[in-house]
Amino acid sequence: LSCPSPAVASIKLGFSDKDKKDSKHDVIQKWVEKNIKTVIEETCMIGNPNPFTIKSVKWEYPVNHISGNYKMLVGYVDIVAHIKGQIYFNDSKQYEEVDSYVFIEVKTEIPSLGELIRQMRAYQNYNDKRTSYVIVSPDDRHIETLESQGFYFYKYKDPNQLF
Repeated sequence: LSCPSPAVASIKLGFSDKDKKDSKHDVIQKWVEKNIKTVIEETCMIGNPNPFTIKSVKWEYPVNHISGNYKMLVGYVDIVAHIKGQIYFNDSKQYEEVDSYVFIEVKTEIPSLGELIRQMRAYQNYNDKRTSYVIVSPDDRHIETLESQGFYFYKYKDPNQLF
């Protein structure tokens, strides 16, 4: 996750995200930022007995593919949290002190499961294997499929409404 040189040519792959024009998306995104520790603890850090710190939280983070002087904008992740702590990785079968990232995609609804999975796979393709991917949405119809595909899911519940 580095900033590219401004002299690099740019192309956008991107994904159409109608949610960006919906104020509900902003409400959920603000809530996620305010409650970022809880979202991370209850998804990708669940069961981890070790404390972690959140070093930074950034909105609308660009995911780029860079090869030499060629740069392609893959898309924007709604929120990226940079975390540091002892994290368990299956590939090493132990806890390691690492800097890691959590990419969080906010959806007010999930009208197309396939499109969401393609979007998340594109982000996975251009980032470190130690990055975790979380979808936050009130629409939990596809939770089993998303989790079976390796994504974490956090159900957003409007704090102003009774459920």
